[in-house]
Amino acid sequence: MRHSHSWLCAFSSSPQPAAPAGSRAPAAPQSSAERPPLHSNPILLYGLISVAMLIWAFNYPVAKFAYKEIDGLTLGVLRVLVAAVGMLPIHLVYRSRHPLPVPLTRHDYWVLAWLGCFLSFNQGLFIFGLSHTTVAHSALIIAIGPVNILLLAVLVGLERFTANKVIGVLLAFSGVALLAVGRGFASTSPTLRGDLLTLGGSLAFAGYAIVGKRVTRRLDTITLTAWPFYFGALLFLPLAVRQIRITDWSRVGVAGWGALAHIGIGASLFGYLIWMWGIHHLAASRMGVFTYVQPVLGSIIGVVLLHEEYTAQLALSGVLVLAGVALAEWRNFGDEDANETLTM
Repeated sequence: MRHSHSWLCAFSSSPQPAAPAGSRAPAAPQSSAERPPLHSNPILLYGLISVAMLIWAFNYPVAKFAYKEIDGLTLGVLRVLVAAVGMLPIHLVYRSRHPLPVPLTRHDYWVLAWLGCFLSFNQGLFIFGLSHTTVAHSALIIAIGPVNILLLAVLVGLERFTANKVIGVLLAFSGVALLAVGRGFASTSPTLRGDLLTLGGSLAFAGYAIVGKRVTRRLDTITLTAWPFYFGALLFLPLAVRQIRITDWSRVGVAGWGALAHIGIGASLFGYLIWMWGIHHLAASRMGVFTYVQPVLGSIIGVVLLHEEYTAQLALSGVLVLAGVALAEWRNFGDEDANETLTM
């Protein structure tokens, strides 16, 4: 899940991928011949994309229930390892049928290692942060992911500020500020730690997206998905061993194991692969429309299933964040099918 999961719209499943997430540095508009071919069965196409959105949205309550048996740090670390293990057979089977035309270089592996670093912190911090904050807070902080990518892209010279982007950034962060004021800025705020961890995960994905831009024109989606998971798993392996040793696994029942499977295999692996398949058949900008549903859906699920409080201030924060993100990502109507060239 983009997490970080709503950001997948910036990646493409072709050898010129676009990516999960966010404020994307735009490339030249595609001609009609270059646009992704619409699947022959639109019901299947949109149905599976909706399934991916539901998988990610239900990450929130699934994780919350899992915390009763597995602590947030352990769950976040194991999420990356489980996804890597699950990806391995898929990667091997796919590569046996579709060999790389050119072997990966040492530079490629270095870039993929950096992607794995950013990806693992993105996914791990989301789950760890959620254990210390509310679903609504987490969903809205994740929703500003596109703005974080935009800011980093501007910082490294891949993007330029325009009036609508500046206003969008200000709106989005005013929504986050209002969110923080709701609980107070004091260190004793019950959600501050979780909010900051979640924001750290969002910033990690921004780094992933920007670094990934170096190789997305040359490497296919399986490579860009599998190797970051492998490197991320290696990075987290020492911490995972420690967490496995200190966790009382006798307390973990069907709910805990099921939650780990959903988060590691369902959200991190299958949800992402469904999204990649969908973006192969639908322009990334259109796929992005689905991502605006996730924070709203996640917040509703938090209220209904977890009985979290949903105040007028929280609702206003959500409106400001989503409006800011939409404005920051606004394209001219004629560019709506532009190819997005960041990676997941």
